[in-house]
Amino acid sequence: MNVNLPLGDRIDLPKLVSSAIPEDRRKKGNTNVAILSDNWTSPTTGMNHNDPNFLSDSFPRDPPKLYITAESPSFDAQTLSDWAAEGFNVEYLPMGEDISEYKETLRTLHRKGLGPCQTFGIIAFGEAAAVCLEHYHVLDNNVEMKLGVLVGYYPSRIPDPATRFPSSVRVLVHLTVGEVGVVKQSQMVGIQGKKRVNRSNVDRGLGVGGTLGMGYRGYAYEVDAGFAERDLEEYDGICAELAWSRSLAVVTKALRPGGEDRENLVEISTHGKFYTRNAQQVMSNYAKDDAPHVTYVPTLTGATGTAALENFYSSRFLNSNPPSLQLTLLSRTVGVDRVVDEMYVSFKHTQEMPWILPSVPPTNKRVEIVLVSIVTLKGGKLHHEHVYWDQASVLVQVGLLDPKLLPQSAKDKGIERLPVIGKKAARQVFGCGNEEGEADNKLINMSESES
Repeated sequence: MNVNLPLGDRIDLPKLVSSAIPEDRRKKGNTNVAILSDNWTSPTTGMNHNDPNFLSDSFPRDPPKLYITAESPSFDAQTLSDWAAEGFNVEYLPMGEDISEYKETLRTLHRKGLGPCQTFGIIAFGEAAAVCLEHYHVLDNNVEMKLGVLVGYYPSRIPDPATRFPSSVRVLVHLTVGEVGVVKQSQMVGIQGKKRVNRSNVDRGLGVGGTLGMGYRGYAYEVDAGFAERDLEEYDGICAELAWSRSLAVVTKALRPGGEDRENLVEISTHGKFYTRNAQQVMSNYAKDDAPHVTYVPTLTGATGTAALENFYSSRFLNSNPPSLQLTLLSRTVGVDRVVDEMYVSFKHTQEMPWILPSVPPTNKRVEIVLVSIVTLKGGKLHHEHVYWDQASVLVQVGLLDPKLLPQSAKDKGIERLPVIGKKAARQVFGCGNEEGEADNKLINMSESES
């Protein structure tokens, strides 16, 4: 035996499964025998043999199969295109009017051209989501554990939230606040009990994220069903983007190990902006087919569209930053479709800087701020960037805003100064103060708050 070969080259896993589970039983979908783990490489975690991480990253793989399914004969073309751009083999599966025929199609998806250790995913909308969630809540219906991930958007019914799905499938449900049917059905291996559907209220969830306390992952949105489909009147851009990020994270983790080097894409763009000052380098990783945009939020400067964005950086940004400008990365959070940077920025205002001090002549003042950049990616490309900082602090530091210079109306109310901090705030976060990032509350009238 050649011990240097990957495990997949030494063991014919599909043949092993076929030997353990006769073909006629697998076709009927009443399988009670399955491989649960590979004790050779992961004896503690019990990794499923269909898990993409079962084989090495260098093992050749086809693009992961992803079915989008809904009731209508056609579906929102942009959604299909977005998932395909992320590197998935996307196929639309209409539910149609015959539910029995649709369920039979679901039972056969595992046999449609999947290779060794390959799984597939389903993203279902509306009534199709209700059917898929109910169908795959039953262990026996995920034949050979080939379904790796199931995402449901605004289903009319969900399995009992107090229960869990089989561990072989990751499940995510996007619900809208209001009533939903709750399906309760006792089940044992190969045996289904009587089903009943009760009505239940979906609340707004925890915090501002709408997280629901369920046996499987779920989120609530205070909008109408249909909010994620651009071709419907109910479409809501903010909730759709939030749901997209959550869905992409779950689907990517289940079907595609590794993924794009999102951090490196951002680094290349940042290097072009502030170091090489090269517009081509800045734009090299921006999406070309979907209009990208960059907004420096406090001043609403930036541009939308590839040509306008390249012009903005060439004529308004790259050569406007003084040689003294320095960046220090304080923290970075890398998500499945965005990178968030917290940076300490310092410069001497020796030339006009349209992105941060538009139409302000050089003041020769030194400025220190903390800047936050949120970069969103789609299809392995930069899509948009929003940049934030404390503009009042900038104006104080260049002498355009005096915190102690107040209108008489403010003085009449006992206000002694504007609640604005200069460079000390950035220095405190950067670690130049006594304690890194700690507040001192000097702007608060402590005697009044304690009384």
